[in-house]
Amino acid sequence: MQWNSIPVTVTRNPRARKVWLKMRSCRGIEVVLPYRVSASEVPSILERHKSWLMERLADLENRGQAPGQNPLPDTVKLAFLDREYCVAYGEGVRPELHVAETQLRVLLPVGETGAGALLLQMWLADLGKCHLVPFCRELAQLHGMTISGVRVRNQAGRWGSCSARGGISLNAKLLFLPRPLARNIVLHELCHVAHRNHGPAFKAALRELDPQADLHEELIRTAWADLPAWTKWRKADLGDKTRR
Repeated sequence: MQWNSIPVTVTRNPRARKVWLKMRSCRGIEVVLPYRVSASEVPSILERHKSWLMERLADLENRGQAPGQNPLPDTVKLAFLDREYCVAYGEGVRPELHVAETQLRVLLPVGETGAGALLLQMWLADLGKCHLVPFCRELAQLHGMTISGVRVRNQAGRWGSCSARGGISLNAKLLFLPRPLARNIVLHELCHVAHRNHGPAFKAALRELDPQADLHEELIRTAWADLPAWTKWRKADLGDKTRR
């Protein structure tokens, strides 16, 4: 479905009591309907909220994250590593990514430029395994915490998580954050090994390990929106887009 040339996805949630509208990075509008609301009402719902939707679309366009915009970067800046990579693109028989120190070369078949976002995400995850896994283990050892393992993925909506068995999962996107913010997120998950909720005991434990936790958490709340568009793309978003 399209609305003002913007892709629209309609889903239903049995727990929803009202209509929810979201403008998703790179993907378009998501409409969440309660079962009592007919899908035929969606066009009129969108028209009623046109002003808000267009404001959100303009914001995404400024970030390079609007539907239809090319997500591929010319540079990748990783604050955690204090490192910047230059990215060059060329034509290839199949999608490939080659790394040479701080140079990335992405080769893509004609008409498959969008696959470059997926290649870069895979590269980011591999880099995260090299740097975030030992970083997490060192912090756990330093503070006497026992964890069952650490893994790194390109998670779609969270910076990290902790399983009931003490396994830590970290988002490769942490590499975009300054080290103090990434440290706060890792400590957050480590504190969940002993404290499964966000109650007073958890908050006290985190503040003991990170006295600037309140400041760091405030900065983290806005950091997700500043992530590059290519980090937020999914396989379903990768279409035939030409390099700008």
